[in-house]
Amino acid sequence: MLSKSEMKACLAGEPTPIVPAVLFSFDGKFTERYEAEVSRMHEMYENDFVTCRPTLEKRAPDPELEPGEFTDDWGSLFCAAPDGVGSHPTRPIVSSVEQWEDYLANKIPLLVPETPATDITSTVAANPDRYVVARFWRTFYERMYMLIGFENLMIEIATGGDLFMRMLKELRDFTIKGIELIAGTGADAVFLADDWGTQRRLQISPTMWRKYFRPGYAAMIDTAHARGLDVWMHSCGHITDVIPDWIDIGLDVIAHLQAAALDLPAIAEAYRGRITFFGGIDVQFNLVNGTRESIREEVRALMDNFHAHEGKYIAAPCNTIMPETPVENVWTLFDAIREFGTLTPPLRQR
Repeated sequence: MLSKSEMKACLAGEPTPIVPAVLFSFDGKFTERYEAEVSRMHEMYENDFVTCRPTLEKRAPDPELEPGEFTDDWGSLFCAAPDGVGSHPTRPIVSSVEQWEDYLANKIPLLVPETPATDITSTVAANPDRYVVARFWRTFYERMYMLIGFENLMIEIATGGDLFMRMLKELRDFTIKGIELIAGTGADAVFLADDWGTQRRLQISPTMWRKYFRPGYAAMIDTAHARGLDVWMHSCGHITDVIPDWIDIGLDVIAHLQAAALDLPAIAEAYRGRITFFGGIDVQFNLVNGTRESIREEVRALMDNFHAHEGKYIAAPCNTIMPETPVENVWTLFDAIREFGTLTPPLRQR
């Protein structure tokens, strides 16, 4: 396990004893299926930094729910996927400027310092020499469509609608307020998240992304840096078009590099050393259907392409490891990450 100073060295582009890694990213059903094996994995391996998250104070009572629906702290409505793995938004709860104003006044979750900071401050106190990352997810772009519906949001963005423009500003400000709160907890980084890519392109044009969303992210990053926080961003899918923008506005870490949607060797060639890349290990195909040899080769190639031993790369699966993944493939993955991520790898016995 790496220390706080070693994690900071990696982000600065300096060599570390091992390539930092996040190994444990399991869907709950994978853990249930392989409970004993997962317990053994935790005995042998650990992640190289600590994560936590703020606790939001929910204000709004739940509406009448349809069968299978549930809500989150924001009151957004979701339904579990048919196989129980993951969930998706169901119905919008805001459809007009007037409803948005009511939502802001009465329903948006509260960021009361003593409530959301509790878990973060206790995590920091318990890990004085560890790098602590506070996740603050689904507060900006993704929260928009969770509140008003994806199709409605696309129409609002395309037309520069008044509802969208208000949400853009007010959710940016909410996120900045959360970043400021996290900065006061002693955490080392804030981890934001907005999935921007489909499998082949951005969800909106790069031009519109730059017009509407880049300024908000720049303000978030500037706020965090002014308060001593590194900024990490999770964004799945084909995000190649905006990687230069993330670099330009000072983002520290981009995650999780969805392998099936990106040309990772080309991205490494163009941008390595300019931002810390996190992830890139395919969970959609190779980890599910691959062999020991193909998984090891994927990890080795990623390490080589991103010059991982020079810093600015964090090894990890590109998303959650699904329950259909053979457990032996996960053992192979963990072993390969530590083997190829260590200049003189230790011998491990299972």
